[in-house]
Amino acid sequence: MVVVDLPPPRRRPNPLFHDLPSGSRLVRLFDPSRHGATETGFRSYGPLLRFDHHLGDEDGTPGEDAERGIYYAARTLSGCLVEIFGDTGVVDLDRHHIASPILRRDLRLLDLRHNGAMRAGTKAAIAKVSERQLSQTWSRHFYETPEVYGEVDGVLYLNAHNDEDAIALYERASGALECPPERVMTLDDEVLRAAVLEAADDNDLVVADA
Repeated sequence: MVVVDLPPPRRRPNPLFHDLPSGSRLVRLFDPSRHGATETGFRSYGPLLRFDHHLGDEDGTPGEDAERGIYYAARTLSGCLVEIFGDTGVVDLDRHHIASPILRRDLRLLDLRHNGAMRAGTKAAIAKVSERQLSQTWSRHFYETPEVYGEVDGVLYLNAHNDEDAIALYERASGALECPPERVMTLDDEVLRAAVLEAADDNDLVVADA
């Protein structure tokens, strides 16, 4: 079993970066009923998910963080579906919206894919461990150590379900996203039906009402 230590790393890292150019398209799946999620909004409540860098309340429990926000996205529809529904295996079309925001400026991401995680001072397993507090602690370290990692806009990693690219953006990138209304749809929109069914089938997921 791979052991992922807490930061700081034992040796000075030599991190890899991945630049997403202005005009790049992301894919975001979100539930508007949870924490006020929107197509371009950064969640200030945390830490909850894998690379949340929120400080939380004094006892470490999730809470509102006025200074920090997180935004999760992928490069494909399938990458979003497996991250949201991979644990249950059932795609629930209710409530969720799909958005395709565009970058208004270049973004610099810390690349944790493949050997990138070791170059950053940790292990690739950081993107797959079930102990979320461990990956969250590393995310805070990346964010709070600009002398090593620069003021990165977020992290790029391989998701834990099918190894597609996944992206977690820090609030530093909050002004870099735009998403006009025509680029937002409900997941049950008939226009998306064929694409959702194909992506679900490719990843052994079941669509709830199919």
